[in-house]
Amino acid sequence: MENPPDVQHPLRDEAFQSGIDLARHILENANSYHALASEDYPGRDRMRFAVLLVILEESGKLLELVKECEKAAKADYLSVRIENYNDNCLNGRKAIGQILEELRVVDKAFETLGKGKAEPMPEPDFLREDFCGLKERVLYMPLDRSARNLGFIPSGDLMDRLAGAAERNALAAGDYLHDLGRALGLWITLDIAPKGAKGGPHSVRYA
Repeated sequence: MENPPDVQHPLRDEAFQSGIDLARHILENANSYHALASEDYPGRDRMRFAVLLVILEESGKLLELVKECEKAAKADYLSVRIENYNDNCLNGRKAIGQILEELRVVDKAFETLGKGKAEPMPEPDFLREDFCGLKERVLYMPLDRSARNLGFIPSGDLMDRLAGAAERNALAAGDYLHDLGRALGLWITLDIAPKGAKGGPHSVRYA
């Protein structure tokens, strides 16, 4: 028997601010993700993947929160109803599904516009694993040697694509909540943005 969903009912203004805070939190984690890749060392991809999993889980929360804030604003509700906010596993699965679909659409558009042949987006190996247990398997070493296989960790390029899509979604969500909030008389701003100066491929991105 499944547990019933946890249901939150924050006031609308608080929910909008929480959405902005969550978008900022995702971008702060993205900074950590890129900083971890600044040089090659044993364990780098393992730690990057752990941070990426958190980014995906938070992205799932943000996607749902933005949708419910929009619904409350259009219906003039004074509170926002959010289900499964604390179910990181469910939110992570939702986010990876949407992000993979977005990337496949981008690849298709790339080909359609005659920009070249795009490689088909692979189905990441980690999706065939128990998503709920991935972070523990990455962060903690089990006594059973047969359980130590981390072959499901994606390549650096694939992780970068997934992280990049999550970052773009967080920035877009922050802008959208800012604009929608202004229509309701709220003045909320995502006070973190892409750095103007170009750095290395994995320099810190947001300030």
